[in-house]
This record gives sequence, C-alpha cells and structure tokens, in this order.
Amino acid sequence: MSEETQASADAPQEQAPAPSLSVNDLSAVAQIIDLAVQRGAFKGAEASQVGQVFDKVAAFVQSVQEAQKDSAAAEEAPASE
Repeated sequence: MSEETQASADAPQEQAPAPSLSVNDLSAVAQIIDLAVQRGAFKGAEASQVGQVFDKVAAFVQSVQEAQKDSAAAEEAPASE
C-alpha cells in the first residue's frame, strides 16, 4: 500500500483545463436572457438591469462576429488575385 501512495504522490498532477468562453457561448447567453424576459422571469424593477446586460452581450457578440467576417474576407482577398 505504501508503494501505491508514494507512486501517486510522485505522479504529476493533471491541471484542470483553463475556463474558456466562446462567442457562441455568449450568443447563447443573450438568447437565454431574451427567452427569460419573454417568459416573465424577471421583475419589472430588474428589467432595466437585465436589458443593459443583454445589450452589452449582444453588442459584443455582433462586434466579434463582424470582426471575424472582416478577417476572413481579408484572408480570402489576396488568394483570389
């Protein structure tokens, strides 16, 4: 038994992968917020805060998606010449 304990202590510990968040994840968050508002999940007093967060997330997602499209178009342009 002591050999097993020592062997596991000597083995390198696996690190958990770093948390990540993609544009698709943020887009899903915006959709979830929209759906929750439609279903009346928030009180009227909370609607303003929820709306502000929704607007920020939606604007960020749109900005990143446009930047990705522009980047892809720029990469394709020299190849077509």
